[in-house]
Amino acid sequence: MSQRAEPISWIELGVITRPQGIDGEIRVHVFNPESTLLEELSEVFLIGDTDEEPALVEIRSARRGPKALLMRLEDVSSREDVEALRGSTLCIPRAALPDLEDGEYYHADLIGLEAFEGNESIGRVVDVLDYPSAECLKIERPDGFLEVPMLPKWLDRVELEGGKVVLKDLDDIPLQKSR
Repeated sequence: MSQRAEPISWIELGVITRPQGIDGEIRVHVFNPESTLLEELSEVFLIGDTDEEPALVEIRSARRGPKALLMRLEDVSSREDVEALRGSTLCIPRAALPDLEDGEYYHADLIGLEAFEGNESIGRVVDVLDYPSAECLKIERPDGFLEVPMLPKWLDRVELEGGKVVLKDLDDIPLQKSR
């Protein structure tokens, strides 16, 4: 049985893109546009630079705009305040995500799983890519990487407790060289 490399502790929900107006409203690019989680939360963590500690902030309001989520955060009341936060990621701890039904999983839980084709280890999941046609597992291999669609033709099963994802019929998936 394989073990996961390192558990993911922060789930990134969106990123602050720019101010909306002059009074501290924030435009947020939501990573999962179908999710309403940011609209339901009362607080969120902001992470700026990678060496910066996450800062807990209160959400005063959140509403859908035409192309972004519009938010107001406690102690952010001017365009300059928003500019200082531009590029910050809005996150929550993994433990704060809602429970899932059996057989469901969060993409973040797939990162670090060992990938198998049948019983043979072929690499490790390093990312989940969201393309318009399908979501794909990015499998890192010593000689490059594979992008495997998460569709029944190629995805046999996910075993979170076992730390692995089992794939099949990968002959038509091209190996891409790392750049």
